[in-house]
Amino acid sequence: MTVPIYGGNTPSIDAFGRLRTSGTGQRLDVEFIYDKQNDLFDEVTNNGTVTHNTNTRDLTLSISDANDGTYAKMASYPVPYTPGNSQLIDMTGVLDLAGIGGGSAEVFLRTKISGSVVEETIDESDWASTTGTIDWTKSHIFSIDFQSLKVGRIRFSLIRNGLTYQVAEITKDNSIDSGYWQLPNLPVYYKLYNDATNTYMELGYGDDANGVGFRYKIAANASATMKAICCTAKSEGGENLRNLPGLARSVDTVVTTQTVSTTLVPIISIRPKATFQSLPNLGLAIPKSFSLQTTEAIRVVLMHDVTLTDPVWADVDTDQSMMEYDVSATALSNGHINFSDYVYATSSGPAASQQTTAEKGLLGKTVLWDRQHDTVTGIYTLAAVRTGGVDASVLAGLLWEEIR
Repeated sequence: MTVPIYGGNTPSIDAFGRLRTSGTGQRLDVEFIYDKQNDLFDEVTNNGTVTHNTNTRDLTLSISDANDGTYAKMASYPVPYTPGNSQLIDMTGVLDLAGIGGGSAEVFLRTKISGSVVEETIDESDWASTTGTIDWTKSHIFSIDFQSLKVGRIRFSLIRNGLTYQVAEITKDNSIDSGYWQLPNLPVYYKLYNDATNTYMELGYGDDANGVGFRYKIAANASATMKAICCTAKSEGGENLRNLPGLARSVDTVVTTQTVSTTLVPIISIRPKATFQSLPNLGLAIPKSFSLQTTEAIRVVLMHDVTLTDPVWADVDTDQSMMEYDVSATALSNGHINFSDYVYATSSGPAASQQTTAEKGLLGKTVLWDRQHDTVTGIYTLAAVRTGGVDASVLAGLLWEEIR
């Protein structure tokens, strides 16, 4: 293969046919350099494992049996899509890492618009570009871009020697009476899994109900492995994730104070709900600021992914917010601190403090989303401990923006 084939397209235009430039809005960018990136990715397994490789700085997904329902999956937060902009996803990985062979590659569109999950696939034998030299036991650059006013086209490409080779295209305008999938805000993922007949080594953009991607399919085999190397999702012509306008929401302890003594105690916590408006919650929350009032000197910390003791979760706003909050937990454990400060009371009355970060938010590169990880909670907590000899009475609040 010496000349790239584009199937009537050119890589110089985006999914909407506009001339591409290098000005893209970063929505996700991940390399597994030091670990599994648990702040940005969920690890979910069933008789499977995900291993970080210290030499190659990537991940190996494996399964332990060939039974239906066995899987190992790494999935990012749901990546926001801006209507009218092309969404571009580039991923690197190895599909048939174990070199089992005897299978076939395909691209797919998965959707649940009929109420049941349906897949449209294009087998490698029907791809537009010759792929006879493709070795699926080696690493490749997989590229997907799509229109999603939920009507339009999806393009699937391999990038070889710096050139883009479009291998397949699915178009969904003037063909059905709805959008081609339920929603375009979906995670980037790597997944190795079995059904009753086959083992699939799959990567793409989506979840179990909606998605697009590449996969390699073989007869069910417990020795199958695949590798996740690097991935990015970009909005072509859109804003960076943390510059996207969101819906401002907040919650506080109202007038009920929390007693802060010699042990770090949670004052107020938030987390995304599992469902919003009776649908799976695929929204993001970006914590922007906090405020507090204290009668005595305290150390205040903001902590991510904590475990709370005896929380009582309530909706922030049942119809208008995808978040819930807790002010009842009595203790916390685990998690990690991403902000700390000291607030000193004065003789003239309670001291107040307010911290705001306008752009990147209090969590920096990561966000809050409904976590599927077995041990990562997705809970964001404002906690405090007294620094003087007298217990403090503390009021506190959190403000965030919701992208959904």
